[in-house]
Amino acid sequence: MDGKTNTGLIKAMAWSGVIVVISLAVSYWLMGFLPPPSPDLPAEAIKAIFIERKTAIRIGTMIECVGYTFYLTWAMSIVLMLRRMETGLPVVSWTSMANAGGGYVLFLIQPFTWAALAYRPELVDAWFLQIMNDWVWFTFILSWAPFAVFMVMIGIGILRDHNTPRIFPRWVAFLNFWCALAISPATLIEFFKAGPFTYAGVIDFWFIFVVFFGWMVVMTFVTVKAADRMKLSQQAG
Repeated sequence: MDGKTNTGLIKAMAWSGVIVVISLAVSYWLMGFLPPPSPDLPAEAIKAIFIERKTAIRIGTMIECVGYTFYLTWAMSIVLMLRRMETGLPVVSWTSMANAGGGYVLFLIQPFTWAALAYRPELVDAWFLQIMNDWVWFTFILSWAPFAVFMVMIGIGILRDHNTPRIFPRWVAFLNFWCALAISPATLIEFFKAGPFTYAGVIDFWFIFVVFFGWMVVMTFVTVKAADRMKLSQQAG
């Protein structure tokens, strides 16, 4: 890669991940989805929630539609670092680039669907609204595997880094492998309507969300630090 890298832009892209985390926390709090409504609630109760909170849900999804957009810029800041780690055919960074685009779409499906449900909730049959609300949570949580692949790609890229010193420390690789494994219980949400493995449960909501968004925060900081080191190296060169 010839020429000097715009490290300031990479840092801005990395920090944009914080916008994603804040958008989720604020919107969920505003919509009253911390914790989510239990999947064990009857359909009429779910419909009542959407009617009662329709304005809050519209505002919350508006925040998400803007905030979640920055998942792509955040993920691409990491992809750019992965590219600098590779020699030859950039398999890891290309795979991660495609993954980032797919993950960005999965993020946006949630607010799109909730916004549509809150647009005319009084006219929607309770059973349909309940199923579509399930669909939103399934899309957001059951889609763990592509994000786990991104984590694994990051870990592989770090361990194969040809740079001295490494762009990311080795411990970041093992953190990514652990996070990929830690979010895997998300696959169980389709089997339970009550308990810790539902999309409102202690494991498949609270634990997985803490792991995933904690991972985003950690990767933000290590990417910003890597960009700072890269800038110093360019200045020294």
